[in-house]
Amino acid sequence: MTKPIRLLFAGMICAGLFASPVLATPDQDAQAAFAADNKGDYPTAMKLYQSAAAGGVPYAMFNLGVMYFDGKGVERSYINAMKWYTMASEKGYAQAQYALGTMYEQGQGVKKNAPEAVKWYTAAGNQGLMPAQQNLGVIYTTGAEGVPLNLVQAHFWFNLASKENSSAGSRRDRLKAKMTPAQIAEAEKLFKDWKPVFPKK
Repeated sequence: MTKPIRLLFAGMICAGLFASPVLATPDQDAQAAFAADNKGDYPTAMKLYQSAAAGGVPYAMFNLGVMYFDGKGVERSYINAMKWYTMASEKGYAQAQYALGTMYEQGQGVKKNAPEAVKWYTAAGNQGLMPAQQNLGVIYTTGAEGVPLNLVQAHFWFNLASKENSSAGSRRDRLKAKMTPAQIAEAEKLFKDWKPVFPKK
């Protein structure tokens, strides 16, 4: 009678010793990191964002970039900010693509590179991110080193941004005075045919 009981008890102990602990998923780590970030607990946020980023969560990569860019809980480092923004951008995270474009446009942590800025602004703008669309309109209005003036593209991007930003609509309307009817028609066709392009998951 006692022998089976002892064996059962020993089995329960073994099961308890070798049971796997319940681990948080990368998404859960990212959510916990965001909560810690909002509370100003930056060491915890950094640790959890890093864990989530290692698990492939673009949002966590982006927020690591923000922490380094703003110097939240760490020494400000544009190089590290760019590293994390780039990783998140390559996974299609629109806010990171916009942030990366801004760094290239302004020369923060890297030499100014207008074509590279346009590349990332375009990726974000094609997902519908208004600030990226607005910046593209500005760049194409005046041109930049490596990016020629293009009023059709400027009109098109300002037109997209005008859905959320009335000043973009005003800029678009002022451009019309400098454009031919054919250019305006081309820009409006681009706007009519445009559909957002989101990264594949």
